[in-house]
Amino acid sequence: MSHFEIRKYAFDLRLRNVFTISRSSRSNQSNIFVALNRDGTTGFGEAGPNTRYGETADIVIGYLEKVQDVVNRVNTAEEIQPALDDAEQKAGIEPVYSARLALEMAYLDWWARSQEKSLVELWNINKKTTPVTSYTIGIDEIAVMQQKIREADEYPLYKIKLGTDHDREIIKAIRQVTDKPLRIDANEGWKDLDTSKREIEFLHKQNVELVEQPMPASMNRKLQDLKKWSPLPLAADESFTGRESLEEVADSFDVINIKLNKIGSVIRSREKLKEAHALGLQVMIGCMIESSMAISAGAHVALEAEYADLDGHLLITNDPFSGLELTEDKRLKFNGKAGFGVVPNESTPF
Repeated sequence: MSHFEIRKYAFDLRLRNVFTISRSSRSNQSNIFVALNRDGTTGFGEAGPNTRYGETADIVIGYLEKVQDVVNRVNTAEEIQPALDDAEQKAGIEPVYSARLALEMAYLDWWARSQEKSLVELWNINKKTTPVTSYTIGIDEIAVMQQKIREADEYPLYKIKLGTDHDREIIKAIRQVTDKPLRIDANEGWKDLDTSKREIEFLHKQNVELVEQPMPASMNRKLQDLKKWSPLPLAADESFTGRESLEEVADSFDVINIKLNKIGSVIRSREKLKEAHALGLQVMIGCMIESSMAISAGAHVALEAEYADLDGHLLITNDPFSGLELTEDKRLKFNGKAGFGVVPNESTPF
């Protein structure tokens, strides 16, 4: 069997609006796309690096250049992650999880395409649609956040970014323009237990489904205390990268947010979902700012999850891939096409 031809591309995803959370703002996201070609078939993958976890586009490219020969030594997708573990250990390479994801994703896409089958079919998954995805409203001037809600009226569920000094004003203003269910994501923005309790007590009366990452991940003991008290389910985002003890995470949270770019693997994300369910944790499949390529990979895992927050491709104006569809009630669905079910647009260099 021939070796893979490995190509990588840096591509700036342009956001529809400046995207602000409690710790940062941005108007674009630089992701790295990988194309693996062998025997006339090409598979695609995407890395969405996040500086919160010490990753950038340049770091992703550097990692891929160091380990790209690893893919040529494996025979199945399940061998990629152990092979990367081994290469990192022997060469002293720092792991870059979004880059690991891109390589595995591209191999999985190639494997399924080479058989002209979808991954849903190859993995014998019976479901064809995910849970309803939330649509994210970033922090902005209150009037602008209200307008974003109006413009996203087709979506039945919103994720609201908080973690400011005027969070209650934001929610009151949003409740002036919609009564739809909300999910709240503070992105570690509430810095102490008393603040978290006050805000959650207020949110409990506002048709809120859950609160994501209310305090910094480092505040484990306080997060445990908050879970014991909280009338709303708490979801771990920054507190869960996939390398923590799930038993310990369950002491502080009711839900884990699995993001493939944090775990670095579609396969390991599916394994973590099963482990979480065995411990009584519910699972949300989330995303970074990503194109339809990575969102489709996340959607495959979300088929077995309770919650979906897979709107990264909906927040950008220049998605380089197409083929991922939404039902009328905003569930991601699969079209039965080979691989992850998405293809690069003609205008993109992939």
